[in-house]
Amino acid sequence: MIHELETGRQYLLDGKIVVVIVKPVNRSKTMYSVEMPGRSVIAVERERLQAIAIPQT
Repeated sequence: MIHELETGRQYLLDGKIVVVIVKPVNRSKTMYSVEMPGRSVIAVERERLQAIAIPQT
């Protein structure tokens, strides 16, 4: 589970699509505006977003 999402950072939506967090939609931060590929912006539930693993060298 993701505790705090960072504005401007990339996440995976539904484990498939790379999106960028624009801002929280509500005070409880359960919904976020995200920028999709192609520059469209949609609101999604926090549970649908997962952090992108950074490979360690």
